Amino acid sequence: MPRNRFALNAFAALFSLGALGVLSCLRAEDDLGDWASEGKWPRGPNAVESTPARQFEKARRQEEIGDVRQAAESYRRMADVYTESDKAEEALIRSAKNFLSAGDFTRCREELNELRRRYSQPRYLDAYGEVQAALGRGFLEGKGEGGTYTLPSRIRKARRVYEEILNDDPEGRWADDAIMGLGRCFEAEDKFDDAIKEYKKLLDKYSSSELRAEAEGRIAYCITKRHPTPEYTESESEEAHERILSALREAKSGATALDEVALEENRQLLVDRQAEKLYDQAVFYQKNQHYRAAEIYFELIKKHYPNSKWSEKADEALRGMRKR
Repeated sequence: MPRNRFALNAFAALFSLGALGVLSCLRAEDDLGDWASEGKWPRGPNAVESTPARQFEKARRQEEIGDVRQAAESYRRMADVYTESDKAEEALIRSAKNFLSAGDFTRCREELNELRRRYSQPRYLDAYGEVQAALGRGFLEGKGEGGTYTLPSRIRKARRVYEEILNDDPEGRWADDAIMGLGRCFEAEDKFDDAIKEYKKLLDKYSSSELRAEAEGRIAYCITKRHPTPEYTESESEEAHERILSALREAKSGATALDEVALEENRQLLVDRQAEKLYDQAVFYQKNQHYRAAEIYFELIKKHYPNSKWSEKADEALRGMRKR
């Protein structure tokens, strides 16, 4: 009996140790421990680690588990306390990025302004531009704090951000995004001619930009939304159509990494617009009893745009005219 009791006690001890091991593993995988500190990080709202590396790691861990506001504050404290650290500049950028993720656009702007104040020649221009571009989009699209402003205010703030990108780094990685953003600002104000100018500037200056397909699409959209003279619209549509066909050829040949599906959708949009314009002109002549001219335009639609909905409408209109 003593031997059996000893065996049972040994088994119970081993089981307890195993259970503790499992619990330790579970605790290690649970990010709640990191969020609550569990003694690993100094407590208190203004607590700072004893070295810049430890403070940066603390902020990085908070960012990793999704506590973006805490991470932003921790990165900022690291930049303030350890100003001579080689990680201080990166910490400010990460602080801005995390405030942006938290929807706090005001604090994000403050971090970017502080970065500009401290570093006349920042090393992280690409990362800086990335945050600025995302901030501009956030204002324009009404995300986060941007949703608390009226549209004119959002446009004004977004335009300021995009202009700063071009002023700070005119040939940088995010310059094409800034030009696209300025076009979207004009578009939001229904200034479609000005928007088209910006999109064309992007296409001319950055012909290999990954935003090329989107720019073509925005041009097509602006053409369909505005109401200029018929001749002007037609020539602009033809020009845009040729650019899209050229881009499609490049994409199919593998010369550029462009979105073929998006380009084809934009091409169809323009084709539909051109057919609609011809149809409107035909109807104008029909209403003014210039039947021969109307017939010519309806026939042109059937010939050049046989697969469009306007071809069916033209055919129906011709049948009605010929029954007179």
